[in-house]
Amino acid sequence: MTLRIRAANSADHVAISALILPLVETFIVPDCTAEGAALLRASMQPQAILGYLHGDYRYWLAEDAQGLAGVIAVKGRNHLYHLFVAQQAQGQGLATQLWSHLRTECQDQDEFTVNASLHALPMYQHWGFVAEQGPRERMGIVDVPMRLILRPRFVGDHGLAHLG
Repeated sequence: MTLRIRAANSADHVAISALILPLVETFIVPDCTAEGAALLRASMQPQAILGYLHGDYRYWLAEDAQGLAGVIAVKGRNHLYHLFVAQQAQGQGLATQLWSHLRTECQDQDEFTVNASLHALPMYQHWGFVAEQGPRERMGIVDVPMRLILRPRFVGDHGLAHLG
């Protein structure tokens, strides 16, 4: 698969939403309450994505010959906010390529955080993220807060450090 990863711009908000919404329905909504599912769906609508693109979020898109195959976003400087790969592109290493690209773009960071869906938890663990607590429910959305420490800053961080 020939792939191009590029920075997203505000014109991409509809395509990003179109990629994310069906994946959210399949992989995240089943673990949510009705309230959480509605909140999650609203947060993935084109206008919401446009707001993120104009806010403190940076998105990168993976495109292949068929179009948008994946998206990754960071909130602020080091919170992995979105990572979605089209179902037909899953299992081919695209999420890892996007993650590697984000790490290159944000190489000055000592750590990253993510609120992992239950479905994505094994992938983040494979990458070296460590759960800070068990699954939690906030506003009907279930996730697991995780952290990846790349360069320990404090003595207590050494136990969580992972250089992968």
